[in-house]
Amino acid sequence: MRKKILILLFCILPFSLLVAKDYNVDASHSQVEFKIKHLSVSNVKGSFGKFQGNLSADNNKLSALSGEVEINTINTNNKDRDAHIKDPEYFDVKKFPKATLKLISISGDEGVFDLTIKGVTKQVMLEVEIFGTSKNNKGQEVIGLSLNGKINRKDFGIAVNTPNVALSEEVSLLIEIEGIEK
Repeated sequence: MRKKILILLFCILPFSLLVAKDYNVDASHSQVEFKIKHLSVSNVKGSFGKFQGNLSADNNKLSALSGEVEINTINTNNKDRDAHIKDPEYFDVKKFPKATLKLISISGDEGVFDLTIKGVTKQVMLEVEIFGTSKNNKGQEVIGLSLNGKINRKDFGIAVNTPNVALSEEVSLLIEIEGIEK
């Protein structure tokens, strides 16, 4: 009988280690940022102040991620520019108040995501780096990860008539996430 229990434990233990843990994105320790070249000579950086999301990971491997950003909370450190890019030519926040991101698949350190901006969904490739897990001061498990990659603004209907010399088509994304176990 004892031998059967040991065999059973050795069979079950590896599978129990593969169970994904679920996390909520901790917005106070996370950032959603972008960078775009302006007039071919400088980069303009921006971020979003309100976002939320969930993720699952097992053994420091991402297995699910979804999130949304409130576009109206965009901040490029210039109030006039922020107001302008909320207009229909750019993000059209009255009609499309949120952007979403959802993991479709992952292989190694590259993930394929569905990114939806202005009602347009495109698959994008983002590099995924998981920093590991730790405990916060409340004893909760936290996980840290980073997503980064590039998208084409015109693919999402953003400033399609703006010449590339004025505003690059390529937009760099950097998403830093700290998740708290549910």
